Amino acid sequence: MKHTFAIIFSIITLFISGGNSLIAAQNKPDIIRIGSAYSAGYGKPYSTGILGIVHAKGLLEEEFKNDGIKLNWYFFKGAGPATNESLANNAVDFAFIGDLPAIVGKAGGLKTKFIAGGSKYTNVYIGVPSDSKITSIKDLKGKKVGLFKGTNAHLTLARILEANNMKESDLKIYNLGIADLDAALKTKNIDAAVAWTNLLQLRSQGNAKIIYSTKQSPQDWRNTGGFYVTEKFANEYPEITKRIIKVYVEAARWASDEKNRNEVIALEGKAGTPRSVVLEEIQGRTLKDVYDVTFDKNYVNHYAGGIAFAKQRGLIRNVFDVNTWIDRSYLDAALKELKLENFWK
Repeated sequence: MKHTFAIIFSIITLFISGGNSLIAAQNKPDIIRIGSAYSAGYGKPYSTGILGIVHAKGLLEEEFKNDGIKLNWYFFKGAGPATNESLANNAVDFAFIGDLPAIVGKAGGLKTKFIAGGSKYTNVYIGVPSDSKITSIKDLKGKKVGLFKGTNAHLTLARILEANNMKESDLKIYNLGIADLDAALKTKNIDAAVAWTNLLQLRSQGNAKIIYSTKQSPQDWRNTGGFYVTEKFANEYPEITKRIIKVYVEAARWASDEKNRNEVIALEGKAGTPRSVVLEEIQGRTLKDVYDVTFDKNYVNHYAGGIAFAKQRGLIRNVFDVNTWIDRSYLDAALKELKLENFWK
């Protein structure tokens, strides 16, 4: 009788164990879809920032190769607005996106969790044709200005104009993507452009001069990016989300090491930005500053201030508490596991 009971118990245990294994096997996606607004606008299948390094080094593919999970990557020429559209259409699970478009998306009802920092305090530049007589912000009044509306440069322009007692209606703003903006400035179809390092590249080609850089502005006027997951994916696959953030943090740690500087710059350049431009953009900053992933006080306040300012300027209708948007659990777990709790402090 004891022998019979032991056999039955073993069968039940095996059944339960097998059932749990089956549930665990089912609790992972076949595909993870990741989108980036930081594609540099040059039509290349690469991104910039930490996520760009994760992609270029194939780190997530390596992480999930034994799980049979496929990684699908999307690099949006339409930057933040296009990334928001993809999130709204449930076409991506994770997204790397700039501050204003992320704020606009959340205020508009996108169900995302803000799970890690990235691309903190990158610069915005205002460029004009190389022979232009425009030398100051006030000279832009009544002029044709190219701007990729809805991107984080839009928020920066609003701050710059306010500081000069001006508003967007004082300019003739043309909504242009990066490639079109570059072309319009080169052909002098616009008087000025508000954008990023692409303007440094135009300047190095002799097609533009820079009349303003946020390097001379308060840090809070600069752009930041962040890493997001849809609530649906995070709720359905919490362990997978944790693993992705761990890989993301490991990549940031590697990129923060000055001994890797040359390789880091080379990887950043895959999206189409020349080495000299990358170096000029990060001049005066350590790699640890550039690739900080944490939710430090200034970073969180930047988003809180961005929400309030966007509402004030009519860029969003609804406000929300940034702290209810941020989910620190994934990042905190990764930092603890990797013993990096104090690394970026």
